[in-house]
Amino acid sequence: MSILNEEKKVTVAAIQMTSDSGNREKVFKKTMNLIDRAGEQGARIVVLPEHWQGGMGQNADYPYHQFADTIPGEITDKLCEKAKKYNFYITGSMFEKDNSGTYYNTCPFVNPKGEIIGKYRKTHLADFPTRDDVKAGINESDKVSPGIAFPLFDTEFGKIGIFVCSDLRFPEVARIYAISGAKILLFPSAFLSPRIDHWEFFLRARACENQVFIIAAGQYGTEPIASYTFVGRSMIIDPWGVILATAPDSECALIHDINLNQINQVRHKYDLLSQRKAKLYKPITCL
Repeated sequence: MSILNEEKKVTVAAIQMTSDSGNREKVFKKTMNLIDRAGEQGARIVVLPEHWQGGMGQNADYPYHQFADTIPGEITDKLCEKAKKYNFYITGSMFEKDNSGTYYNTCPFVNPKGEIIGKYRKTHLADFPTRDDVKAGINESDKVSPGIAFPLFDTEFGKIGIFVCSDLRFPEVARIYAISGAKILLFPSAFLSPRIDHWEFFLRARACENQVFIIAAGQYGTEPIASYTFVGRSMIIDPWGVILATAPDSECALIHDINLNQINQVRHKYDLLSQRKAKLYKPITCL
């Protein structure tokens, strides 16, 4: 059998759920149960949604500051415990408060030893104050500061990159990861309804144009405190842009096997990244 035809399977999981800033204990218990479900079915990479622990709404009774934590801290301790127990990598978005008192929308990345090996801070914040389909609009930069880097994480499955929600609308993010060697992109999100059309075609485009796997975990339903309604439809997408698995309209652990060697197969047939004309793209990078 040709090396290109060999299968290198790995089980991955996208956790889909509805946060509730009014009942943090319930949310933590529910999330841990969904993580257990993924671990018990052999998932080696697990992705949680954006702000799974709550705090999305800037409500007077539930200010987001109450949901922030340091990294490491109480929240990441729970993720580290699960990662070590089930031997998987895990990430998900949370409010981070750093030592200077600055807040970020951050994804810690935990390895199977239960160690935090790095973190990604969301770079493109959701600033849409005039959206007429969201009550009072959204201006994420009123709450958190943007990240300034795109870290890659070395794993036994190849290099992995992370991006979050509104990062999806900026193709440069996934492209930077791909040309830096990423094979898998993890995507925690709280993508607002009714934009399911944007959700699907952006995810498929980012996977196809960069020839990578994308594991996208989304919030589902309506967050009762923030009153935001989310698309859900968590997805696992292959390097051709084909949707391998889609979550139903419910809270669940979407679990599916991917063949890592498919990346090599696709790039062998159509090596897009080597055909880039980087010198021609300077007008974009210099603006």
